Amino acid sequence: MALETDEAELLKLYSLDTLTPTRWASSAASASGAPLALLPDEPDALGLRGPHVEATSRALAPDVRAQVLLASKAFDAKLYLSTLHPDATFADLSRAVQHLEESMAQRSEALKVLVQDNFDRFVAVKATTDGVFREMRDGAAGPLRPDADYGTAQLKAILAQASAKADQVFMPVLENNLKAAKLRSTLGVFERSRFFFNLPGSLGEAVAAERWDVALRDYKKGKYLLDARPGQLLAFNTADGSKGNAKQQAQQRRVFNKVWDAVEETMREMRERLVALLREPKRGVEEQERTIEILLELEPQQDPVSIFLESQHEHIKTLMRKSFDGHHARVSAAATVATIQNVGDKDRARDIQACVRQLSRAEQNYDRSLGAEAWQAIHELVRHLSETLVQTLPSFWRVCKNNMEGKIKSRAPGLQAQARAWATESVEAYIAMLSHFFNLTEVTLLARKPLSPLGSWVPQNGCSVTAAHYMRLTLGELAEAVKEFTALGIGSTPSSLKGLLNNTRFTFTETLCHLWQNDAKLFFMLEDWSLSPDTEATTLYLKDLSTFHKSNARAAYFIAGGSETADTSSRSKDSAVAIAPEFTARIKAAFLDALYAFLDGLVHLAFSDFDPLDPALTTSQKVVADSRLTLDVQELDTRILLSVTNLEHLNKVVVPALAKQFQDAFNVKMGEDLKTIDEVAQQLDEILFTDFVKRKGDAIADIFRTGILSSDIAWHSIPKPAEVHSFIYEALLSLVQVHAQVRAVAKPLVQRTISALLDDLAGVILEAFGEIPRFGMGGMLQATLEIEFLHQTLSQYVTPKSEATLKQIYETISRKYVRGSGAAGTAEAEALQRELESVKRTLVSSRKATALEFLCFRRPREERDSRARDARSRDGSAPSSAGAAPSSSEIRTSSERRR
Repeated sequence: MALETDEAELLKLYSLDTLTPTRWASSAASASGAPLALLPDEPDALGLRGPHVEATSRALAPDVRAQVLLASKAFDAKLYLSTLHPDATFADLSRAVQHLEESMAQRSEALKVLVQDNFDRFVAVKATTDGVFREMRDGAAGPLRPDADYGTAQLKAILAQASAKADQVFMPVLENNLKAAKLRSTLGVFERSRFFFNLPGSLGEAVAAERWDVALRDYKKGKYLLDARPGQLLAFNTADGSKGNAKQQAQQRRVFNKVWDAVEETMREMRERLVALLREPKRGVEEQERTIEILLELEPQQDPVSIFLESQHEHIKTLMRKSFDGHHARVSAAATVATIQNVGDKDRARDIQACVRQLSRAEQNYDRSLGAEAWQAIHELVRHLSETLVQTLPSFWRVCKNNMEGKIKSRAPGLQAQARAWATESVEAYIAMLSHFFNLTEVTLLARKPLSPLGSWVPQNGCSVTAAHYMRLTLGELAEAVKEFTALGIGSTPSSLKGLLNNTRFTFTETLCHLWQNDAKLFFMLEDWSLSPDTEATTLYLKDLSTFHKSNARAAYFIAGGSETADTSSRSKDSAVAIAPEFTARIKAAFLDALYAFLDGLVHLAFSDFDPLDPALTTSQKVVADSRLTLDVQELDTRILLSVTNLEHLNKVVVPALAKQFQDAFNVKMGEDLKTIDEVAQQLDEILFTDFVKRKGDAIADIFRTGILSSDIAWHSIPKPAEVHSFIYEALLSLVQVHAQVRAVAKPLVQRTISALLDDLAGVILEAFGEIPRFGMGGMLQATLEIEFLHQTLSQYVTPKSEATLKQIYETISRKYVRGSGAAGTAEAEALQRELESVKRTLVSSRKATALEFLCFRRPREERDSRARDARSRDGSAPSSAGAAPSSSEIRTSSERRR
């Protein structure tokens, strides 16, 4: 069949003009085409509306329509009024009653007329009916005879048999039906009270699953039903009055008691579990607060807030003591191991060297350093003890504050004061444990005394770099813990915590100062005489020294309370964090003492045999940079020269740089201290350099002394000079060796060394010539030639002191020259003038002959040309007059002219 229907055909089939008709036509076509007759519209019985009741009732549901039609047996007057006349007023209904009475009166009148018109028919029917009744009652076979029970005896017999049979068949069914009805009734009761009877089981499940909120909600609901509405739980129907009610009420109470006893047992178990959870230390504070709230609603015998706070307090004490004792035992064990180890100065020096090398690395690791295990144990002690209190005290104090503020109401009197005392006791115990371990004393007391000795807790044999690393880590842990505890604001503990941190900082500062000074005394052992590629004639030892000193100063700044985020190497005065004076005094003293120890170490290095820390270093030869020469650091001269240059670089570059950084970081003035250090450094330099110059000068002085006084030279009678004596060459060659040695080891010291030797040798020559009684002309000219040869050869190294001494030598020789008198003296003066020219030629030839041997003494070309121009500008003076010894300037000027 087609799913779509033409609207035109549909309207034609039902004889309609529109798809929404308002009334039915007189006839319509059925689906089969047959006409369908419709009853006319039924009038309104109340007379309030027109004849549209039928049309209105068709729009109603079938069951409602059957109750509003007047001809229906199921007619309902109330429904009729509410459905067809919902908006009728009282006046309308009053008129409807009158209309209805009139309609009924009209119908009664019609009925009377009907009876009057047909009365004879009614009489005939009545006579016929009475005759039939008499025949049935009086006849022999009449069914209504009295002896036959009016025709029902046989029927009763049949019914009795049927009843017996029915009892036999249906009685079990009826009994079972009765039982089923009772069961359904009981089931209905339990269905209405299902929540109450299931309450023990549901509570047990909720408690087992730790759904405390659900259990509390169901328990409160059950208790409310039991107390306020017990009749809604069990509703027994009784038929025998109050006796049955009393019996059922007793039964009801027994049921209630049995069920509620099970509920209370479950809730008792829940209370016990919640109390146990309150004593569980690892639960979060939010969970504990919710547990307290649940217990308070359950009205326990013991106050849950008191239970939690007391158990938590005991737990905190136990954990702190356990943590402290356990880690203190580890510290003691590590200290014992360090005590039994055989650690010497070289072992400690190797450890310092390894730590200094760690400073230049991006990631520093001191785990293998001496004493590192003990320092780690100390750090772990502070960290774990702090973490123990940090993880437990805030939750404890939060509950305390909530109780004080009324957010959690406790029934225990005086609990707030007791809780505050417990919290204060925990913090004070923390402070006492650390104070006892580090043997802390108030800073104000220690600052008045000298530097305290090392505490017994300080690991043995460890270096200051390792100690500074772990003390900074330990202070970091302590500072974080103190910050968190202070933020809690527990009574007077903030001031105590501040004192703990300050005292610990001062103790750590003193410890670092001690270790710093001790390491500085051993630091000279790190010198392996490796030359620095950056600074000429210095060793890498100075770089290590600077790194070590800078690291300890920086660590001391942080330990004393400086900002960890700041950089001491580039800190301005405005951004520097002020360090307390008592800290600065200790650190400054250690800084200066360490510098003095470094200076002493340089002297010790110079005069001690080379003993390398690395056993694999079997040779003492050090290759000089950019040269094929090697240095034997086992030689005393080599070590002294390098020590002198190291000392000079340390005093002029390293110490001022370190002092500047120290002054900027700690905001102190060190002008007087630097002057003292400079004086000490100059004294040590004088000791070292004088020792070297004296040993070299003594050997050369013996050559001069022997050549002048013990070489059988008759200075009063020798002929005119033909050459320079050999002892002069020998002495100058010795100076060449010294020059070569110094230049190979410490080139910057060449000028200073040769000049110092010339100063001393000039004095020796003056003393030697002073012992000669007199000079003849030949002796005078020979001595002048040799001194001038020495003077001109070493002119680059002549100092004002040696210049004055040489002048005294010339004067001494001239003074002891014996001159003739009269005509002989005049002739001698003329001869002297001639010999002077010969001496000049001899000097020039000797200089040329030895130019290669003494090339090292020549000035650089630029300086030589400059001095030659100065000499030419001063030239023009005439030779000395006859009878006088030639001066050094005369011979030097003459020789320069000829050259």
